[in-house]
Amino acid sequence: MAKKKRNSSNSGSLAANDSKSSQQSGDTDHFAVTREFVESLVVAVILALLFRAFEAEAFVIPTGSMATTLLGRHKDVVDEYSGYEYTVGASGEMDRTTNRQFQNVVEAIDPLYHRLTEIGDNPSYSGDRILVSKFAYDFADPARWDVIVFKYPIEPQTNYIKRLIGLPGETVRIYHGDIYIKKPGETQFSIARKPPSKQLTLNRLVYDTNYPCPILEKAGFPDRLEAHPTETRADWVKQENGAWTCTPSGKPTWLRYRHVLADNGRTFSYWALAEHNDPIDTQKAREECSQLITDFSAYNTDTVTRYRNHRTSSGLHWVGDLMLECEATVKSEQGILSLDLVEGGTHFRCDIDVATGKATIDTNKPSVTFDHAGEIEAQTSVRGAGTYSLRFANTDDELRLWVNGSLVKFNAPATYTPNQPVSPKWSPEDPGDLLPVGIGTDSVQLTLERVRVLRDVYYIADGRQYRHGRETSTLLDYEVAGHPGWNAPPDDRIMETLTNPETWNSTELFNMRREAIFTLEKGQYFPLGDNSAESQDGRLFPVGQQFVPEHMLIGKALFVYWPHSKNKPVPFFPNFSRMKFIQ
Repeated sequence: MAKKKRNSSNSGSLAANDSKSSQQSGDTDHFAVTREFVESLVVAVILALLFRAFEAEAFVIPTGSMATTLLGRHKDVVDEYSGYEYTVGASGEMDRTTNRQFQNVVEAIDPLYHRLTEIGDNPSYSGDRILVSKFAYDFADPARWDVIVFKYPIEPQTNYIKRLIGLPGETVRIYHGDIYIKKPGETQFSIARKPPSKQLTLNRLVYDTNYPCPILEKAGFPDRLEAHPTETRADWVKQENGAWTCTPSGKPTWLRYRHVLADNGRTFSYWALAEHNDPIDTQKAREECSQLITDFSAYNTDTVTRYRNHRTSSGLHWVGDLMLECEATVKSEQGILSLDLVEGGTHFRCDIDVATGKATIDTNKPSVTFDHAGEIEAQTSVRGAGTYSLRFANTDDELRLWVNGSLVKFNAPATYTPNQPVSPKWSPEDPGDLLPVGIGTDSVQLTLERVRVLRDVYYIADGRQYRHGRETSTLLDYEVAGHPGWNAPPDDRIMETLTNPETWNSTELFNMRREAIFTLEKGQYFPLGDNSAESQDGRLFPVGQQFVPEHMLIGKALFVYWPHSKNKPVPFFPNFSRMKFIQ
């Protein structure tokens, strides 16, 4: 929800004329000077009001429904072990009636290692201040994935900010975290794919080798990157700076990511052992603490009491849409370097010929068909030995590759049609979704630095029409099979399944994820928040009033012009790192 900034300065430059008074016969005409000043001031105010009315206006974000794209009232946290800085929502501190703080956020959980941290002494900051174009839609129609500001249909005096998902006349389907659209006159739903810039904005960080946790490493907790298969373990060596070097022995070898957490909310927390310098059984911890990547969001882990169940605030939905990023220093002049992402047991692979730079995309499952019948290939800037920034993504049933920051254009879009419903897979021969991200080769010598794993936003299929009086602080995708509106499975049962790969092939849990369908009429728009687990958006507007009429659109969000100040190196120092155009 966006709240109009009261008494704020205008978003554009104030047009003013600083005229000097003239001198006649050595005497100053004080009346003329005063009159000129007043006239200039009146003209400046009129121009400012016109600019505000017809071009742009400043708003402040009060809540976290668009986090982490846009921040509401929040706290900044720096993990004491890894040094990673993240944000935690704090809008719940404020009394909505008096707008005064009546409680304090005291705990949070970091996004990389899921470590519980006390933050009661951390200051709270107001939300991002943004500029909104009030006439953007006078020249072009609103587009899907725009960030829009609109009047809340139930309380027109209140302004909301969300992402535009459904357009007039469409039917929107939320299913397994993705958005599907049926346009007027069509009979089938098609997945709505995010443009590359929106995709990068909506990704959420899961792991980053630039932020290791020394006490976990010292205690023996398993690393999240591991050689696979195990007989090729000697091909990979981890350096003191966290980089991985590969000297392949001629067999295919992979460095793969395992989502293993020292505290996953279900098993024994290994943080206590690490913080007391007690040794950890590495293999036991790997077996107990491995799990699927989920929609966990550190922003939503704010607590105002130490007696709440922290793990139920988010992270109960498997996310299969992943992205891999790394810096690869290639030391060979030829060979194949491979990037691999797994979803639902299917390996989606991009092979890059180091000698020629040719990249090809394929999958190991003939049942997963690409929309393009022939080979999907492209020419990249990879040419022999050198350092390359690589990014490979599987989002919205489409594979994308970036090299050195530039999106690679294939001879055809690498879009595909999966076999629905997609659920995670595992077997002793192929760990599948247990090791969902990999970088491999059989002949290329290389060093990997800054390996990052990210996930896509997960849209939860919930809505007033599915609740039937059920109230919960956490939105869930699940329902009792065959009984829409019945309560979802208990959180502990969900966590047990997410952490037990031997059940993935047989459990009914992933088939219990519901779909939510919303049909728009002419002149209506459907908004959703980027923070799907904590967003009062079109899903939860009262039935019959779930859409935004065209006349209630205020404009398009453009720019974060003033995040909270960093107060260093001097007080009120601008937080330049968070000033950005809004995607």
